[in-house]
Order: sequence, then structure tokens, then C-alpha cells
Amino acid sequence: MSVPAGDGEALPVGDVSGLEAEARAVGGRTVTEPCQEAIATLYSFLDGELTPKVRRRIQDHLDDCAPCLSKFDFEAELKALVGRKCRDEVPDSLKSRVAMALKLAGDVPS
Repeated sequence: MSVPAGDGEALPVGDVSGLEAEARAVGGRTVTEPCQEAIATLYSFLDGELTPKVRRRIQDHLDDCAPCLSKFDFEAELKALVGRKCRDEVPDSLKSRVAMALKLAGDVPS
């Protein structure tokens, strides 16, 4: 299923079933096409991959829709946490061995 993005492109609709229950719990709102578009573009929004026009439309929706904003806030916090905590450090000895192997193979300028 897809929903029109308002600028001629169709966006895939993510799973909004949990959002609908949350929306009903917050003022009896039902999930609308703007909600579906917001959820479908959640990760693209957080990664800065949307056009300015689509980003503005999603931001306007988030300003008016507490359930969608809550979902976005959770995902933004999760993304930030993963970014902070999931970093593997490469030992200097391994970096040196790889650099030497590349140099010996002629893939790295001296």
C-alpha cells in the first residue's frame, strides 16, 4: 500500500497499527493520510534524506500530531543512542597491518 506524498510521488506506508491505537488514546484522533506519510518517511526524515518541500510538510504535520511526534521522538532518541553506543574501535595494530598490506599490493600510494 502507498499513500500520495502530495507532490506526485507515492510513498510506501509503514505499519501504523500501533500508532492508530496511540492516536485514539490521545484525543480520539484516527490515523490519517498525513500520519501514514509521516510514518512512511520517518527514517528518511531523521536521516535528512527528504526534499525541503516534503520535510516541511512532515514537520508541519508533526507540529500538529502528538502521536506522530511521539513516535518520531522515540525513533530519534533510539537512533542517537545506537550512534553513541555502537562504535567498534579498530586496534592500531590492525590498521597498520591493513595499510602495510595495501601498500605491498600497490593499492596505496607511498
